[in-house]
Amino acid sequence: MMNPSLSHLDKPQARADKNRRAHDDRGVERVATLEARFDAVLPTLATRADIHATRADMQSIMSEIHKVAGETHKWMLATVIGLFIGFGGLFLAMSNALKPEPQQPVVIQLPTNLPQVSS
Repeated sequence: MMNPSLSHLDKPQARADKNRRAHDDRGVERVATLEARFDAVLPTLATRADIHATRADMQSIMSEIHKVAGETHKWMLATVIGLFIGFGGLFLAMSNALKPEPQQPVVIQLPTNLPQVSS
């Protein structure tokens, strides 16, 4: 038979071994889950070549944007100049149309060959 003073030492050790195995099983499951995530994510990550290609695309897009912005600026400036000229012409036309006509002097012309009346 077993010594009762030693039997209580075996039980906690068995529990500790059981907990350690359960903890190890959970750890293996977590590692497997993480590996599955990495296997799913790693193929979708960008490589150095992908990043360089993206930079080249961004540079071409930026140059197109600057070109379009320059053209838009030219058209806006031409529109503003055209508006100033148009409103200036409208102002001159309206000021000439609203100018009062100068008063014509009243000229009375007497006939030169008046008959002479004797008195």
